[in-house]
Amino acid sequence: MRKTIALIILLIQFSCSKPPQDSLTFKIQYQPEMKYNRSTERTSLTVMKFSGPEISLQRLKDRGVQNPTISDKKSRTETVLKTGKLTDGTSFPVALEIVKTISNDGKKEFPDGAIFKGQCKADSLPTFDSMVSDGLDFNYKMALVELAQNTFSQLTFPEKKLKIGEQFSVEHPLSMPMEGSTIEMVVTTNYKLISISEGIAAFDISQTYTMTPALMDNSFKGSASGKGHLLYDIAQTVLLNYTINTEMEMNKKLDSFDFDLKTKSGFVQITTL
Repeated sequence: MRKTIALIILLIQFSCSKPPQDSLTFKIQYQPEMKYNRSTERTSLTVMKFSGPEISLQRLKDRGVQNPTISDKKSRTETVLKTGKLTDGTSFPVALEIVKTISNDGKKEFPDGAIFKGQCKADSLPTFDSMVSDGLDFNYKMALVELAQNTFSQLTFPEKKLKIGEQFSVEHPLSMPMEGSTIEMVVTTNYKLISISEGIAAFDISQTYTMTPALMDNSFKGSASGKGHLLYDIAQTVLLNYTINTEMEMNKKLDSFDFDLKTKSGFVQITTL
């Protein structure tokens, strides 16, 4: 009898246990009456090297161009996004505060303490339309409002239903100035769902860069790629961690010298609720 009761209890527990989640609907959606703390770190190491006849290199030196030219940039920005109560059933006010910005070159994208205000609908990203900060003229404030908007728009995703092992891609154009010309390319970012555990979905990220065919002649060579990972909170519909590292190499043969460019860049964005 005891064995029978134990078996029944075991069967009940098994039937009531929640099966492992193997799929999700991926979408970024901010919630009302929430507080999102976010830190964003950017790094960029660029090495430009010139080679060619000594007379050409001397001309570059006379113009104040160092060979090689090295740029090493690092920055960190901490923000807080606060969302208010629903006002009409579908939208709510938002306020983005720039808590602190640190960079190794002393430059700040935003003044510390600045607050951007706007609205957010349940099915879209926040839209900012004003800024609160002392001592800035209107035009400069509007330029900063647009910049703040871009920080949210750069991580825009289509809504996707995915199972573990499936992936989707996002494409966006990129322009890069290079010695008197502009390199046009398309960046394709692939997101592959690799696991779901305790309500958190993990993605692998890979990037490919496609250069404009017209520039892929004997005078130009280029390649670039990126890898990273993403953690997504399914219940809160928000990115918890977005990390990607990219490498790029380019070579351009000019009339009097060759131009080589190597860049390593990193982007890490962490959000806590």
